[in-house]
Amino acid sequence: MKKKEGIRKITFIMAAVVLITGCSKKSDTDKEQTVAEEVQTQSVEDTDLPRGHKKDTITIGYVDVTGGGVLSDMLGVARDQGFIEEEFNAIGVKVKLVPMTGTGPAINEALASKDLDIGVLGDVPAVIGKASGVDTKVIAYSGLNNGASLVVEKDAEFNSILDMKGKKIATQRGAFMHRTLQYMLDDVDLKESDIEFVNANAQDSAELLITGNVDGVVVGGATLTRLVEQGYKVICDYREHKEWTAGSYVIARTDYIEENPDIILAFLRALVKAKQLCVEEKDTLLNQWLSTGESEDSYNYLYPNHDNYYTIKGDEATIQNGKNTLQFLLDNELITDGFDIEKWENAIFLDEALKELGAE
Repeated sequence: MKKKEGIRKITFIMAAVVLITGCSKKSDTDKEQTVAEEVQTQSVEDTDLPRGHKKDTITIGYVDVTGGGVLSDMLGVARDQGFIEEEFNAIGVKVKLVPMTGTGPAINEALASKDLDIGVLGDVPAVIGKASGVDTKVIAYSGLNNGASLVVEKDAEFNSILDMKGKKIATQRGAFMHRTLQYMLDDVDLKESDIEFVNANAQDSAELLITGNVDGVVVGGATLTRLVEQGYKVICDYREHKEWTAGSYVIARTDYIEENPDIILAFLRALVKAKQLCVEEKDTLLNQWLSTGESEDSYNYLYPNHDNYYTIKGDEATIQNGKNTLQFLLDNELITDGFDIEKWENAIFLDEALKELGAE
């Protein structure tokens, strides 16, 4: 068995040399097929990092809560600073970033149908997708910095979550805002059945509040700050409850990872470069936020410590958050089967990217 694996590795190296030197007499199509065959002989679980790619494109979906197609976080830095283009140009791959206004559930559907290769989405929908059979791996994390607050009409007499008993509250079922609402209710010994739950994404929730069709909404990010700037009242503020903050995952289809290791590595190198820039130049994330048309006040409201960095690498906090998310979904019967959160991660490409860029 070891002899066969050694032969496969030698064959892979020889094929790579032929492609690089241009000495092969095969057509471009034949070369692509050769690379694909060699990549498939190695598993991402091998000790040695696999190389090569079968595809020449990658499609990345991200949550677009404002509907403007903007990227105000570190992924936006990676794109707008040219790191993504730089990394993918180096291996001859075209990249497409797709804003998903249907948020996390839409990303899961697109991954399942193979319309997306990578998704950047909240912890709740990501875990739902995995538990529902979408075959993915976590390749990076984007930090525990997502928060959502309960907002009511400007002149509402409601002053706390207790006042919302029997009232209409809109938020998106199966998203991190839904879990935050559950935390709010648990904090005062209320149940979801004690309110009238209205299922709507962040944009639609805000519109329902503005038009007077609901009594309150649980929203975060730019949607939250826009409502605050318009004078709407926050009666349950996530900033006063650090334990309510949520995280996001960068996940990729397992089959895409196995067939295109070079592409996964290139993407993670771009993220690591963005992280390095954000750490070295403290205003990078603020400037990225401002470039989307949002105000400095809104950034300071959400991130008073200017700490909305991607953690990128998993740690005890991110793993525990994943376990908490899984339990929340099971308790609320949003999923029927659990899985091992710790085995969901595939860190070998991120580890390699960190090593290559001296960011370990």
